[in-house]
Amino acid sequence: MKPQPECAACVLRRAVFEANLVDPSKAMEVVKGVLSILCEKFDENKPSIKVWTEVHKKVYEILGTDDPYRELKRRSNDIALEMFPLALEYYEKSEDKLRAAELLAIAGNVLDFGVSIHSPEEFRVKFKKILDEGLYHDDTDLLRKYLKGHVVYLTDNCGEIVFDKILIREIKKYVDKITLLVRGKPILSDATREDAVYVGIDKEVDELRDTGIFAVGIDMDLISQELKELLYSADLIIAKGMGNYESLSETDLRPIAYLLRTKCEPVARDIGVPKDVNIVKLYL
Repeated sequence: MKPQPECAACVLRRAVFEANLVDPSKAMEVVKGVLSILCEKFDENKPSIKVWTEVHKKVYEILGTDDPYRELKRRSNDIALEMFPLALEYYEKSEDKLRAAELLAIAGNVLDFGVSIHSPEEFRVKFKKILDEGLYHDDTDLLRKYLKGHVVYLTDNCGEIVFDKILIREIKKYVDKITLLVRGKPILSDATREDAVYVGIDKEVDELRDTGIFAVGIDMDLISQELKELLYSADLIIAKGMGNYESLSETDLRPIAYLLRTKCEPVARDIGVPKDVNIVKLYL
């Protein structure tokens, strides 16, 4: 996916948020650093994730940290673990288990634990509303036909990886092997190997791998040849969240199913759906 004009303001807001997490006194320096990268690199013909990766690398350098979200990520995982029984109850009572598991996995993506959700109480208030919305775009029935063999599951944020466990358990009913792929190094609130082990999702899959790189989403130009072969040999890729969509939507990886909430207009436009909806979209 290529960047859109409003993406510049969004990435600046995110950078200031990161500065305030670590050292508010460096916020202006962070803004100047981000603007210098945007002036040089922000281009409608360049993949958006390459620009965002450079931006966050610069911000982390200025702030002198390799993970400004560390505490938020841990709190996100803890809140999600506390609320996991509620999600599991919803799944177990549902007639269509796969569709319910997909919606629960997307719900974690919607909630942004530690950013927009700060307590189990807030989760309880919003949980039913999110589930009641259902799936705006729903390729579940088509997806069932491709659940076979080896599935590679690309995670997104901390917190939501707890709910991914339910979907992974459901997928295991259909397939021979599931490989879970997390980020190689901390970036944004995305899950790493450490987070996967912390919430126990590593025990739900046959193999846990990481990208080995610092990048927003999956940068196909930077990952190892071995990892590329893994992705291209998969019978199905399931990709959670907008970062994975932005990084892979222009690749020829197929079949790939995106499970996400359209939290911004540029991603929604690119997919062809409204903003703020839940989607399961399969590309063949």
